[in-house]
Formats: sequence, structure tokens, C-alpha cells
Amino acid sequence: MKGSGYCPRPLEKAAIFLSKKWTLSIIVTIGNFGTMRFNDLRRRIGMTQKTLSERLRELEQYNLVMRRSFQERPPHVEYSLTSKGEKVRKAVVPLLRLAESNVFIKG
Repeated sequence: MKGSGYCPRPLEKAAIFLSKKWTLSIIVTIGNFGTMRFNDLRRRIGMTQKTLSERLRELEQYNLVMRRSFQERPPHVEYSLTSKGEKVRKAVVPLLRLAESNVFIKG
């Protein structure tokens, strides 16, 4: 893309959504485990039930996460990534690895 005159401005909407707190953690965690139940996901990430519910609904609206409910006793819900969600996970994992390498620490 260097020298082609490319400008990433159309990425603003995606960047705003993906930069919401916990969004990338949810995508990567579900992707790493394949399918997860709500409380297991909440415990692994360490976030509130309210925030997790909000983020999962948003991820469903963007067709990044699929919700599957089971009519059992007790009832439970499982979440997994859609193919679109898996593409996002594969794209952000290298960025997360770069962030973990302390490249963004000043000095």
C-alpha cells in the first residue's frame, strides 16, 4: 500500500467498534476456545455481566459472534465465532502480539 495513495479513512467505523473496551478480548478468547458459555467467558476475561452482554449483542449484530441457546434445565447459552468473526480474529492476533512485545512503551 505504500506509495499507492491509499488512505485508511474508511476504517474509522470499524476502528471505533473494535476499540470498544473488551471487544477484541471477547473475539480472541472465543476464537481460542471455539465455543464458550457466557459465565466461562466472563470469568476468563474478568468483566461485568452487563458489559459482556452488551458487547456480545453488538458482536451478534455485526455477525461476528453466533449465539446458540439450549432449552435444557438449567438453560444455557453458547457463543462461537462466525466465519466473519474468525477473519477478524486472525487479523487482530498479530497486532495483539505486537502490543504484548512492549513495542508501544515509551523510551
